Amino acid sequence: MKMKTCGFLLAIALSVAFTPGMRAAERPLIGAQVWIQPGQTPEEIDGWFRQLAESYMPVARVWIVWDYVQTGPGRWDFSLYDATFRSAEKYKVKVVATLTAWDAPSYLTEFNAGTEADKDRLSADYIARVVQRYKGSAALDTWLLQNEPGDEIAASPASVAAFKEWIPRHYATIASLNQRWRTAYRSFADFDGKTSKDWWNPTSRIDWMTFSRDYLAGRLAWLAQQVRTYDTAHGTHLNPAGVAGNLAGESDDLPKWRPFLDSLGCSIHPAWHFGLMTRDRYALGVAYVNDLVRGSIEPKPHWVTELQGGNNIYSGVYPMDPTADEIAQWVWTSIGSGADRVIFWLLNARKQGTEAAEWSLLDFQQRPSARMKTATAIAEKVDSDSGFFDNAKPLESSVTLILSLETMTLEAEYARRPDEPGRGAHAEVIETLGLYEALTQIGVSPRVKHIHDYDWRARSEHPRTAILPDIRAITSEQVADFEAFVANGNTLIVTGLTGFYDPYVEAWPLNGFPLARVVGGELKEVHYLGDKLTLQLNSPPIALPSHLWISEIDNHSAEPISQKDGVVMATSRRVGTGRVIWIPSPVGMGAWLTDSRPLASYLQEILSPGIASQPFRFPRPQPNCLMRVLQDGNAYVTVLVNGSETESVCTVQPPVAVHPSTIWGEPPVPSAQGDTVFRLGSRATSVVKWQ
Repeated sequence: MKMKTCGFLLAIALSVAFTPGMRAAERPLIGAQVWIQPGQTPEEIDGWFRQLAESYMPVARVWIVWDYVQTGPGRWDFSLYDATFRSAEKYKVKVVATLTAWDAPSYLTEFNAGTEADKDRLSADYIARVVQRYKGSAALDTWLLQNEPGDEIAASPASVAAFKEWIPRHYATIASLNQRWRTAYRSFADFDGKTSKDWWNPTSRIDWMTFSRDYLAGRLAWLAQQVRTYDTAHGTHLNPAGVAGNLAGESDDLPKWRPFLDSLGCSIHPAWHFGLMTRDRYALGVAYVNDLVRGSIEPKPHWVTELQGGNNIYSGVYPMDPTADEIAQWVWTSIGSGADRVIFWLLNARKQGTEAAEWSLLDFQQRPSARMKTATAIAEKVDSDSGFFDNAKPLESSVTLILSLETMTLEAEYARRPDEPGRGAHAEVIETLGLYEALTQIGVSPRVKHIHDYDWRARSEHPRTAILPDIRAITSEQVADFEAFVANGNTLIVTGLTGFYDPYVEAWPLNGFPLARVVGGELKEVHYLGDKLTLQLNSPPIALPSHLWISEIDNHSAEPISQKDGVVMATSRRVGTGRVIWIPSPVGMGAWLTDSRPLASYLQEILSPGIASQPFRFPRPQPNCLMRVLQDGNAYVTVLVNGSETESVCTVQPPVAVHPSTIWGEPPVPSAQGDTVFRLGSRATSVVKWQ
């Protein structure tokens, strides 16, 4: 994997020119991974593709395993996948072909013991053979460049060489690097691949993690470039995993992948990825991951590339046997979030090894399970109303939650006790999830954007709201963006310890506190008050649960909205028609860990003008009610979900002069007040079309 000078950045730039056009409008497609392995007969393979076609699931993901096609040094045999593509063509099933260019056969010693240049050459040869063989197939839909990319980059000759090129763009001289790192290198070329684990000075580790995101993006762009050398007609795709956690720990800078991808997906396996959530929140987790991935790739399509399809026994972190009702929730929530594809892992289970007899939609007799029957029924519903679903888009929200990779990097390095989430690797994510859940309880489907991928300076027809959820690491340049955002008449909500550090853990409260230019005050102190604490707001009067800390403000020019005995703990500041609300306590974490209802009530109060303009809205906060809305012209589809195991009543205020027809689940009933009431049983979903 050795690259030439600045290769990892050059690859990104070159790949942009090869991007194929976006595909025409098409309804969301449901499909599954067909696991192909030696020993299967053409008749078995044909049967699985026939099942997909008969189940209204015209998409199959297929791994083209290098081990299976290169049977020995210099020996290539594609017969297994030739049979696969023949069956896909026969039944008109689209194939998402997963490449395995970084997973060479164990007997290929030239790869496993060779130089980085050897590895690249052999990987490129594998890609060339596969792409040229199948690019002309009528079944081929998309090239998935590498399954679930993401992890901290290990030191290797190639990565160290690239880091040596990366460092001078961040340090003007070797002396400045040595001062920050506490090292004694004579030149940038002397770096040996070692970074310090020093608790007191994590600078070199932060630099390496930041570099890792650039390096991974460059390596993935290199894969895309290899594919497009031979095929510019089919799209490229990736599916990161674990995106409901600390993204910096996975080296994932998803917006940086946009130039060389035609779509971006994700893996959603609650058994693997939802460790921050209870089962009652799994539907919420599916919605959040969809929104995060959509925000990272827009305006290009997003997918759910892997969705847990069956039971896991030995694999996975937690045992999980999805019910048919949960399958319905996850699929409908993804469709309602705008997912272009929902692909299950798996259709047919592996026979041997890791994941043997796990994850499958089919039972051990290769017959459809209740889970698959549910997925089929949903696919048939979508297919029968393709006129709507072909062109429908999620309603755009004016509220955006902001993610910060710099903060996640800091938290990954400074993570301490897991029983204190505010001091852990996922602190910002938990703060974000708490705010996300509270927003969904008032009927808002917030956008999720990375801080460097949000257009802070754009002027919009209607005011926007951006929320900085405990973004502890910020730069002076970002503060300037916040100032411009508020000056353009928008609302900025700042929570937690946002602005406490710069990206290298310099404490801003002791170094000028640039955020003061936006919030109209400075942090005076942060007080530890234990786990059970609330922040009492005066305007409006409400007590918000917090976590670990409540901060004290040295107020300069804002209006106190939480004040006791002369101590200011939250403020509101007007800047022309813009507004800044500063609550420097982790109230999102408090909501997530204890009770989300007070935060939901507060957000409904302060966001009420924007919420009132939504075509579908909740009249009051409603726990366990999650709503997604699709629109095509004057027609809408609402997806209402109760993720909990107890019944929930969800009240919706629809637009006037629209009439409901039920697509899925129990029909709603009108109330005497003119609202529409959904009675949702345990894990129930209701999908209604309005026109």
